[in-house]
Amino acid sequence: MAGLGQGHETANQSYQTDGLRDTDVLTSPTLTNFNERGLMNGVVPIVSNDYNSGSRNASQTGNCACSTSGNQSIVIAAGTVLVDGMFYSIGSQTLNAATVTAQYATYNSSTAPTLSANHERILLVYFDPTLTGNIGFVYGNAIDTSGGAYPQSPSAHLARQTIVLASARLHYAGSEVRIASLEDKRVFVRPGPLPLSSLINAAGSATMPTNTFISGDNTASLPITDLGFIFARDPAGLGSFPHGSGQTHLFYQSDARINQSGSGGAYQITPTHRQSYKHDTWTGGSKTITLAYSPIPSQDESGKFIVHVNAYDKTPGSNTKMFLGTLMQGEEYVVSTNTVELNGDANNIGYNSATHVEIIYTHAGHTG
Repeated sequence: MAGLGQGHETANQSYQTDGLRDTDVLTSPTLTNFNERGLMNGVVPIVSNDYNSGSRNASQTGNCACSTSGNQSIVIAAGTVLVDGMFYSIGSQTLNAATVTAQYATYNSSTAPTLSANHERILLVYFDPTLTGNIGFVYGNAIDTSGGAYPQSPSAHLARQTIVLASARLHYAGSEVRIASLEDKRVFVRPGPLPLSSLINAAGSATMPTNTFISGDNTASLPITDLGFIFARDPAGLGSFPHGSGQTHLFYQSDARINQSGSGGAYQITPTHRQSYKHDTWTGGSKTITLAYSPIPSQDESGKFIVHVNAYDKTPGSNTKMFLGTLMQGEEYVVSTNTVELNGDANNIGYNSATHVEIIYTHAGHTG
């Protein structure tokens, strides 16, 4: 089975010599990329979650993978990168490392690398949002390798947040600059799923974020201006009949307070509440109307649901509709899972001319 990071880890292509194996040479682009990954910079493998794709874990298909073409050209596959909080598309492109000049504009004065016999350089393929195509090249000093020295990686590109896609060792052969090897240096930012575990305090109860979770430590500093974050917890204890109690749900912590006593604190996001509308005939008596989803329960009163049932008189052949009244839940109808059970005689409850009902309800997308 293929691994998306296999090129960086095991040098599994013919043009590669170094990976992350015990016998490999560890170079600075690997380490600086790991540091950049800590800032959430990296290649975003869009198809990682497409389990129907046979190439989602292929190390050389898409995702800004770099390969060689001939002696001098580097082929960059299309992909997406996330750098400094911004998403960028990289188009598929083939660039001759020995002759192009535009890719060297930022740090090598638009000058392609030169070499003489027994000399080598390291060239890095990196993300550069100031250049056409978002791809930059930067090379280091030429080193005479006849005595066993190894060329050093350049570092000028580290003046800003970036990500290195590949490292090429250039040498002099056939009276020209050629690529001796090309190493995969990509690191990835997986596009989900994002795991969140339920927040529980030292007493074992579901809780909002606090500043005193860890006994003996200094009190933390929430809320912090301009800082918000997502967390998960059991809504148990939030109101008389909290929706989603006993389950793990999503919350957002804002920057004004660390409780729910006022605005700017913690907000419950899920179960997500949406509204729907159902129209049906009703002329009295008992009738069961099936809804697409189950109405959510009230958080103030047990056994009641967020449902409104209105009765109308709509004369056949007429475009007019007369509102007769709103039925009372528990007496004139009951809610059970995703059904509304109308009961009683319309004449007895004052709706003797009713022909239709409309049901407006709030749900969370569930049918049970």
